[in-house]
Amino acid sequence: MMSLHESKAAEGQAMYTKVMRDQFEVKDGAMIHKPTGAEFTPVTGTLDSILIWTGDIGGILPTGERYRYADVFAVMKTIWQQHLQLA
Repeated sequence: MMSLHESKAAEGQAMYTKVMRDQFEVKDGAMIHKPTGAEFTPVTGTLDSILIWTGDIGGILPTGERYRYADVFAVMKTIWQQHLQLA
């Protein structure tokens, strides 16, 4: 009997890697998702605008991992909102 992971792979459905909080770093005012190189940079003078460079989100990385854009963005948004509350 196949596992859920094996059956989805056999059907051609992509499996995605879970996005974790510790995969992010803040550098030069941007939040970076280290595995994919995606960058989220707030636009100065606005409260809710950000510049996004998607990096390798959605692609299969050399490690075999694959991240879904919505998952990376959701974790980034949560971290950023918490960062703003502390400021």
